[in-house]
Amino acid sequence: MKIKFTGTGDGRGIPSVGCKCQRCSLARKNGGKNRRRTVSVIVTNKSDTILFDTPSSIGQVLNEEKIFHLTAVFLSHKHFDHVGGVTVFEYWPEKILVYGNMSVLGNFEITDRLYENCEFHVLHDKKSVKINNIKVKPFSVAHKVPTFGLIFTENDKMIMHFSDKAEKRLDDYEKRLLKKSDLAIFHAPGFDGGTDHIDVLQVLKIAEKYPSTTFVITHIGHNNLSHDELEKVVSSYGNVVIAYDGLTLQV
Repeated sequence: MKIKFTGTGDGRGIPSVGCKCQRCSLARKNGGKNRRRTVSVIVTNKSDTILFDTPSSIGQVLNEEKIFHLTAVFLSHKHFDHVGGVTVFEYWPEKILVYGNMSVLGNFEITDRLYENCEFHVLHDKKSVKINNIKVKPFSVAHKVPTFGLIFTENDKMIMHFSDKAEKRLDDYEKRLLKKSDLAIFHAPGFDGGTDHIDVLQVLKIAEKYPSTTFVITHIGHNNLSHDELEKVVSSYGNVVIAYDGLTLQV
């Protein structure tokens, strides 16, 4: 499997409209890896393309990536920065499978055109769905609203995507899966607290306990460090990667 990080920012993105904070000012001035769209990833193998979350920028992402076929779309939860672009699929040129929990599927307006163009499926905690050769298993993560992380498995390779996890502690299920995961993705808007998500320092403590798993930090926000500063912090860790828009990893 291959995973591409098509958006790595927090709910506002960086730079965000009207914001003059240090992070946004740096992104406007220098661009590069400090410019971050709202968060999404694309998982692919030889035959399939799976999109996880549809921020408002997803139409631009799909155009830039020249993606004209999606095997399935998965939605983590109902917050706008994760589903705000779902309406682009009103005009998608083929019938598309869309998966999510009841909370997310029931909290955006499904127009007639969107309903006709999408086949909606309800996800259930720890019950897998098969997308051809890729098994996708949702698991609940603590957040303000019902939220699913996803586990992508193909053959003996596994990607564990925690989405907007709030608690710094792992439960027994998460610990067991992390031991088997090749890649673990955490959303950490803040460096050391300041948000209702797990933060970078907390992720690093977890990474120390699972040296055989590669950890990716994404969903990086305005009260975090710059990309270069974050890379310096994790440079002593052999298994931690700071995501940026366009990062692609092979698993």
